[in-house]
Parts: sequence; C-alpha cells; structure tokens
Amino acid sequence: MSNNRKGQIALIAVMLIATVLTVVLSISFQATVDTQITKLEEESQKALAVAEAAVEASLKENATTSVGQGSLGNITGFTGGATVSSLTDNIFTTEKVEKNNQYTFYLTNYDPATKVLGTTSAQEAVTVCFQGASTTNPAIEITVLKNTSIKKYAVDPDLRISGSSSPSSICPDSTFQYSYTVPDADISTDTRLIIVKVLFNGSKLFFSRNSDFSLQGKAATSEVTSQTGVSKKVYLFQTYPQIPADLFNTSF
Repeated sequence: MSNNRKGQIALIAVMLIATVLTVVLSISFQATVDTQITKLEEESQKALAVAEAAVEASLKENATTSVGQGSLGNITGFTGGATVSSLTDNIFTTEKVEKNNQYTFYLTNYDPATKVLGTTSAQEAVTVCFQGASTTNPAIEITVLKNTSIKKYAVDPDLRISGSSSPSSICPDSTFQYSYTVPDADISTDTRLIIVKVLFNGSKLFFSRNSDFSLQGKAATSEVTSQTGVSKKVYLFQTYPQIPADLFNTSF
C-alpha cells in the first residue's frame, strides 16, 4: 500500500473520530444544559411558593413576616419576607368585574377584626368610570347604601335599561370611556358603601373624588431569594369583604 493511500485512510479515520467526538460532546453538553434548566425551574417554583406563603402569612397576621421565623419558621434555604402596606388615595381601580357581578366600594373605614364600619369622612361627590367595548358596551347599576336608606342609579350608554341615565364621556383616567358622578347631596356621614353592578359585559371600574378614600383592603409585598441566587417577588391586594351580587335585586 502506497504512502499516499495510507495517508488518506488516516485522514478519514481522524475525521470519523472527530465527528463521533463532536456528537458525543454535543449530546453531553445538551444533557448538562437540560439538567441545569430543570434545576433552575424547580428552584424558581420553590422560590415562588415561598414568596406566596410569605404574602399570605403577612396578610393573615397583618404584620411583617420573615422566612425562617414565626409562622414561616419551617422554611429553610431561603431568605427574605413580606410586608403589609395600607394604601390610601383619591383614585382606585378595580380588576375586571365580570358581567352580572359587582364590586363593593367602601366610603367608610372598616375594621377587619370587629367587622364594624365607621362614618363617612367626606360628604363629597364620587365619580364612577367604566370601559366601553367594541361589541357590547357594559352598563352599570350604582347602589349607594346608607344606614337607613338605599339610593340607586342606572347608567347605560346604549339606554337598554328603562329609566337609565346616559354616562359622561369624560373620566379622570382616559382609559375609561364612560363615567357617572354620584352627587355630594346623596353622600352624607351615614353613607357606608357604593356597590356597582356591571351588566351586559365585563369592565374594570375606576373611582375618584377630590379627597382620599377610605382603605379598600390590604396590600402585601414579598421578596425571597434562594441560596443559589434565584429571587421571586410577589404582590397581592386583598379587598375588604365583597357583598354577593344577588343580595340587591334590580328595581329599574
């Protein structure tokens, strides 16, 4: 066999060995990456679960909580905790209220421990805004609940409800297309709640007035970090008790 032929065979052998090594190393690298990703996902899920547990404990105890202490004392391998904050403002936006459901808005201070409502801090008009829709517009029923009386309003941009009012197209938040203002004459020191029922389609609700509203619930924020550096942050807002939608029957 000539030297030229031997060289060709050696070259082919080297190429085959290089190809096999490349395939083996590629498979080994992919397996290592997959293992690391799986471990990272598991660590991320554990961190999220710990952050959620910290938020729940903080809301339940209405106090700051720390991982590894108190009610979270059985959790190891993570650091961090949760804090509770009470937010007041002259505006408030709800999550989407589904069709035929309602939102209970507090005009008075509420004590979760005694479940007692206080007095209305301001005899002031309240604007309630809701969103339009490209297909079916929602309408709202507003119930102003006082100690000894109930005042109702129906607001429908398409006037499908008999005796309803047309809404204004001006809202302090431009992402809401419709609004209705409950006059200050209908809000007094014995006014407790404003209950807004959403009809025909779901919508977020936006409440506003000049002065700050009473608290609508409690907010908690938690942030925890694992020993490997995986960090998760959770925010949760817990509203005060919501009155069931079927408690007040429509009288329009």
